[in-house]
Amino acid sequence: MVRIIQMADTHLGYRARRGTVNKWAIQNYSRPFEQELYDTFLKVMEDVSRVKNLDFLVHCGDMFHHPFLYSSYPPPEPARRTFKEGLEIFFRNTNGQIPLIYIEGNHGVFRGYEYTPFESHIKEGEYPNLHYFKERNLIEAIKENKSLKLEFPAKNTRFYLFPYFEFKGFESYKIQYDDWIEKQRPPKNDGFINIALAHGSAGDDTLHNKVNSDDLSYDYVALGHEHGLNAVSKNHFYSGSLLPMNFKEVYEKQGYLIVDIDNKTTKLNVEKVFTNDLSKRTFEIVTIEANPNQSSIDLQNRILGELKKHIKEGGFDPKTAARLKFNFAGEITFEKNWQINELMSRVRRDCFSEPEKYNILQLIWKISDISEELEDDISAGRIQDYILEKPDAEFKSFVNEKLTEEKSNYNIDKLTQYGMSALRKALRTMEREKEV
Repeated sequence: MVRIIQMADTHLGYRARRGTVNKWAIQNYSRPFEQELYDTFLKVMEDVSRVKNLDFLVHCGDMFHHPFLYSSYPPPEPARRTFKEGLEIFFRNTNGQIPLIYIEGNHGVFRGYEYTPFESHIKEGEYPNLHYFKERNLIEAIKENKSLKLEFPAKNTRFYLFPYFEFKGFESYKIQYDDWIEKQRPPKNDGFINIALAHGSAGDDTLHNKVNSDDLSYDYVALGHEHGLNAVSKNHFYSGSLLPMNFKEVYEKQGYLIVDIDNKTTKLNVEKVFTNDLSKRTFEIVTIEANPNQSSIDLQNRILGELKKHIKEGGFDPKTAARLKFNFAGEITFEKNWQINELMSRVRRDCFSEPEKYNILQLIWKISDISEELEDDISAGRIQDYILEKPDAEFKSFVNEKLTEEKSNYNIDKLTQYGMSALRKALRTMEREKEV
C-alpha cells in the first residue's frame, strides 16, 4: 500500500481586506484572518507529519497568496516565516525521510522571473526530500519533448507533474501542449502506481481535458486550484484550501486528504480531514428581505438585530471576530438600492468605531433584485442583467453577417474561436479574483 497526504491552496499571506476593521492579530505583524491561516497551516503540518505509515506529502499549488496576476508584491514576511517553520516541523518529525512534492500554482509566483519564493527562501539542498516543480520546468519539458515526472522505485510509485500553465492562452501553446501531454501517459503494467499532480480547473480552461478525464489512465489524480474539498470522479480529488477565504467558499468544505492506494489492485481509500472546523470565528451570509415600501428605520432595525448577535463582553477578539456578508434580496428599486448602500456604510462605520463592543472583523453586503430572476420583467427602476444564452453561436452569426456584408473571405470558425477566447479572457480579467 502507498499512502499519500494531499493538500493545496494554503494561500499563506492572504488578508481579508474588503470591508474589514483596521485591527491586528499581532501588532504590526499580521492581520486576524491572515494569522488564522498561519496557525491552521502549522497545525496541519504538525498533524500530517504524525500520520502513521505515510509515504508522500503532496501540495498541489498556491502555497502563498502573493504574488499573483494582479499583484507583484512578494509574500509578506510572516507568510515566509510560517512556510519555513512548516517545512521544519514536517521534516523534523519525519526525520527527513518522507518526500514533500510541490507543484506551482497561479499564486505565489513571480511571473517573468526565473525564481519563486521557494527558491529565494530555501537554500539548495537544505531539505533533500523537498521536490519542487514550477511552470519553467513544464515549459522546458515541452521544448525537450520529454515527460515531467518523478519516480520512487523503492515505493513503485511515479508522479506526473502538471504545474499551472495557461496552455489555452495562445493557439501555439495549445497545439504544443496537446502534443506533449501524450508524453505524460504512463507505461502499462510495469508494476508502478501512477499519480498525477495538477493545478487547474476545467471551469476556467486551465486543466487539460485528458488530465480531467481518465484518458491517461492514472491511478489517482490530485488536484489544486478549486478551494472546496471535492471528488470530481472516483479517482480525481480536490483537497481544497485549509479555510474558506471568501464568501464564495463559505458553503464549501476545506481540508486535506489521506489517500491509500493498494499496490496490487490500485484500489483507493480516501479519507477526508476537514480543517474548516478548526476555525473559531463566525463566517456567515445573512439574507435580509427588502421591498420598496419598507421604511429606513425598519430596515435599520433588522440590520442592527443581526449585528446584536456579535456584541461581546470585551469587544473585538482577533481569533473569533466574525466575518459577515449581508445579502439584500427582494424587489429592489434604484432608490432602495441607494438607501441600503448609504445605511450599510453608516452602520459599518459605527460598528467599527466601537471595537470595545462589537466582535466583528468584516462586514460587506450585496444587493440582489428579484427582477434578475424574472426573464419577462423589464420594468423601469429595476436592476436588470442581460446575457446571451448561446454566446458562441450568436457571436458566430454576428461575424458571418459582417463578413457577408463586406464580402470578405475568412475562416468563420477560426474567427469565432479567437473572438470567444478573447471575450472569455476579458471576463476573467474583470473578475480580478474579488470577493462577491
